[in-house]
Amino acid sequence: MFYRKPKPETMKKNRETARQQFANEMKWLKENVAKLTQNKHKFLLDMYQYLITGSRKITPKMGMAIKNSIVKCKNDPRYNPLKEIEAKEKLQPILGKINVVLAMAEAKNDKAVDFIKNVQDYVKTNFRITKKQMEALNKVHKRVSEDLFEGDKDE
Repeated sequence: MFYRKPKPETMKKNRETARQQFANEMKWLKENVAKLTQNKHKFLLDMYQYLITGSRKITPKMGMAIKNSIVKCKNDPRYNPLKEIEAKEKLQPILGKINVVLAMAEAKNDKAVDFIKNVQDYVKTNFRITKKQMEALNKVHKRVSEDLFEGDKDE
């Protein structure tokens, strides 16, 4: 199917409408464009482009999706500095445990050292840890701590 670019008058009209209806959203998007790009939030980046250029009319459904998405982002620690502080405090014990497992694995020269570092980076950037990551860390911890007694068996 052939896509015809909108006329300049149409684009101007779309931009004006967007400025009136989505002033707060556009302001928030402008302030957070770098974080959105960093976190690869393609939907909001595309919508922001449509709002700025007027290359597409924003339908009511698109408008609601934009607003809902921004509300979700405002509750996400990656975009909200206050939530970030809260999340860091909550994650402190988890990061402490990760560091313990990492130290034990490094002392044993275990193969999971890179994995543990990846999990640590993930937790620091996304402010959460998945269930599977926790299970895997527990496995590594169990394996590394059991290894402490294997050297005694040969004697």
